[in-house]
Amino acid sequence: MLERPFANTETLRLADLHSLAIFYTPLDARFDRLTRLAQKALGVQVAAIALAHQGKLWFKSVQGWNIHELELSASFCARTLARGDLTIVEDTRLDAEFARHQLVQGAPHFRFYAGFPIRDRGGIVVGTLAAYDLSPRQVSPADVQALRDLGDLAQREFLTAELCDAQAQIIGKLDLARRSAMIDALTRVWNRRAAEDLLALAVEQAEREDTGLAVCMLDVDRFKEINDTAGHQVGDQVLRRVAATLVSNVRDGDSVCRYGGDEFLVILQRISREEVERITGRIRQRMAEFPLRTKSGQVMVGISAGTAWRAPGRHMSGESLIELADQALYRAKQASRSGSRSGITAS
Repeated sequence: MLERPFANTETLRLADLHSLAIFYTPLDARFDRLTRLAQKALGVQVAAIALAHQGKLWFKSVQGWNIHELELSASFCARTLARGDLTIVEDTRLDAEFARHQLVQGAPHFRFYAGFPIRDRGGIVVGTLAAYDLSPRQVSPADVQALRDLGDLAQREFLTAELCDAQAQIIGKLDLARRSAMIDALTRVWNRRAAEDLLALAVEQAEREDTGLAVCMLDVDRFKEINDTAGHQVGDQVLRRVAATLVSNVRDGDSVCRYGGDEFLVILQRISREEVERITGRIRQRMAEFPLRTKSGQVMVGISAGTAWRAPGRHMSGESLIELADQALYRAKQASRSGSRSGITAS
């Protein structure tokens, strides 16, 4: 644990309320793109965007490390937040404070850290773009510039991030604890309870605006076989991979939910049938392009999808849309058990 206290604990409570609307929200492709870029540009094993609130450090996006939240006092980012400036520790074992840190002495045994502060609209430091590695690193001027550039981009996304109307309504009426209960702990997308609320709001909006609405049901091909042969840890990796792929390949504002087990639900608002077909096709293609690397070897991850599309001017409940999408999914799985297939029902 770092001895240095977090200097901005009190002022953080006065941070722009916009920042609090980001806490305990699902995976977001805009932030995931930046952490993937940081991971690749800096050549590190872990890159993250994290926000601080009430003694916690919550990870909005993280690559290479399966973590959602830390006690702020137990995080490397406490130093960046306290200083309000770029922080680089090339070898944590040579730093008087970091050498005693639990993340250095214990798993994951980080040896390198770099963090760039993210500020709210009022200039208060509320988070970081951070890079971690298991080996010491020498940082070049180009690395420093890349970190600053990516940090600036992360801050811009943070200040301009907007949710779709349905998601914004749910986020706005819940406190942080209740909001957290709407997120699936494993995949970090909306859970089934949230899906039902989001769909009800989406149906209301589609009828009010007279726009198209689609519900896509997806599940993982051969998931029981993967669990039985490779183990539940690999199964969990597969579910996280599917969730991240869905988030990265739908539109900003679309709602991705884990509906149960290996089943996912995607709510697509203000959409045409042609756009639904493009999105589902892109998802299947992305899943097929990148086999999942695990300790047990490579795992090919396939999905089957069934979609129900509600045309403008049609009246249909959320329950009816889910039922039609489920029927389309069943037909798709019957059509081929060996690969990803999809079907669309228009109503």
